[in-house]
Amino acid sequence: MSRVRVLAVLVAALATASLTACGPKDQTPAAYTPATLRPLPSATATLPGYGHVQTVVLTPLAEQRVRLRTVVSLPGTGGETDVPITAIIYDPEGVPWVYVPDGGHAYTRHAVTIARYTGDTVALSAGPAAGTPVVVVGAAELLGTEYGVGEE
Repeated sequence: MSRVRVLAVLVAALATASLTACGPKDQTPAAYTPATLRPLPSATATLPGYGHVQTVVLTPLAEQRVRLRTVVSLPGTGGETDVPITAIIYDPEGVPWVYVPDGGHAYTRHAVTIARYTGDTVALSAGPAAGTPVVVVGAAELLGTEYGVGEE
């Protein structure tokens, strides 16, 4: 290989190394725990299907990184509750749920019964009452946290 070509390869390697060294640093401490799980109160945990449900508590930084967003569910027809289709999350058994904020960066999964789909709206015949906020962005991350997906 010619000296010019060797020099060009070295310059390119140094430039690449220096550019990656100048990039933004992750300010997350090594011992950072973005979420914790809190057991449900015993009265709720004894309801059918709720034995494995836990409240997911995020740190403010984790909540920001997930870009978690909620909307208020609306009254539907015939006593149903309407939620955006993005609020519906399915557990590994295929059961539909929604996540509801519990305050303090905490979110709990609530069982729902789907009456019908109409475009991007889902009518619930059972689940949280109309006027309840539901998670529409970040529900998959909450479910993954609750089930331990991605843990080493």
